[in-house]
Amino acid sequence: MASERLPLRVEGRRIVVTGPLGSEHEKQLGSLLDGLADSLRGGGEVRLDLTECDSVETVAAAVLHRFRSGLESSGTEVRLVGASDDLLSLFESFEAFGEEEGHRPVRLRFRDAIEDIGQAGKSACSVLCGLWSFTGSTMSASLKGLLKPGTVRWGMVRYYMEQSGAKAVPIIAALCFLLGAVLGYMGGYQLKAIAAESFMPDFVAYAMLWEISPMLAAVIVAGRSGSAFAAEIGTMQVRQEIDALKVMGFNVFGFVVTPKMLALMCVMPFLVLLADISGVLGGMLIGSTYLDMPVNIYLSRISFILYPIDVWWGMLKSIVYAVIVANVGCYMGMKVRGGAAEVGRATTSAVVAGIFLVIVADALIAIAYMHVRPPVVV
Repeated sequence: MASERLPLRVEGRRIVVTGPLGSEHEKQLGSLLDGLADSLRGGGEVRLDLTECDSVETVAAAVLHRFRSGLESSGTEVRLVGASDDLLSLFESFEAFGEEEGHRPVRLRFRDAIEDIGQAGKSACSVLCGLWSFTGSTMSASLKGLLKPGTVRWGMVRYYMEQSGAKAVPIIAALCFLLGAVLGYMGGYQLKAIAAESFMPDFVAYAMLWEISPMLAAVIVAGRSGSAFAAEIGTMQVRQEIDALKVMGFNVFGFVVTPKMLALMCVMPFLVLLADISGVLGGMLIGSTYLDMPVNIYLSRISFILYPIDVWWGMLKSIVYAVIVANVGCYMGMKVRGGAAEVGRATTSAVVAGIFLVIVADALIAIAYMHVRPPVVV
């Protein structure tokens, strides 16, 4: 029995593939092998002869593997004859995937849930310890580079300053302006009910300069630049470019990570200053339109209640955020092992971990700031 269109013939319990199998053969090959499987089950041996087969595409190989697995599960031995090393490797990958899916445990008990939480906590601690060591190595490389400026790749620093700083200006300015307007409207609406709308500039200025502007700038940079750093370095890991740099004697931290961190440290204070100005202007728009507050009154109130430390503190703590975002992104990229899927996971982890650590750092810095700043002026 032979098929007219398929490069395949059946000789009893011997199946001979006589030519290349492609994805266009998937349906015919599947129908033919499913029909043969019914008569070949129940023991014995089946020979799948691939000696005359030049190539097998992945889709056709998956059909052959399904046919082989179905017979072997019924007690029939399937012998592969003349299969190429590539095809055998493909079959092994199919088997490994099937074992992983088939043996994945269903964890529904309370004890299993506690174990999962413990395992997640252990993984998080491992990541934090690795990140701490990574940051130490990065800071050491950066300090050596600053002591010897000729060793720093200043061209790449300028490139990352443009990518992370200049190209983030529109979105940061727009979002902070809108947030300032929203805060101004919400604060003015509530304060107007008690005839205290003159305090709306205080509310907007304190909220934007103390917390919202630095935090929002850090979150946007983490989403844009932290993810980009993780994807870039993760792709270099997949292509083994990082290993090549190590073999050639390059300091990976100084060559790859330091330019990114120095670039963020340079641009973050100015992004925060831009966010401060945009937020205050957004509040001024609402004050002049909704509360009929003259612009000079709004600005004079802000200049009265704010100290220079309010502006400088947000810009200074943004440097801490820059170090966190850059190191988290680069560390997650360095951890990539595998293919493109791992790069995607590293990118997601870089954004999530970067934002989480920025919020933790902000909470600690806010507590310290309350003990440094003079009392609020009313």
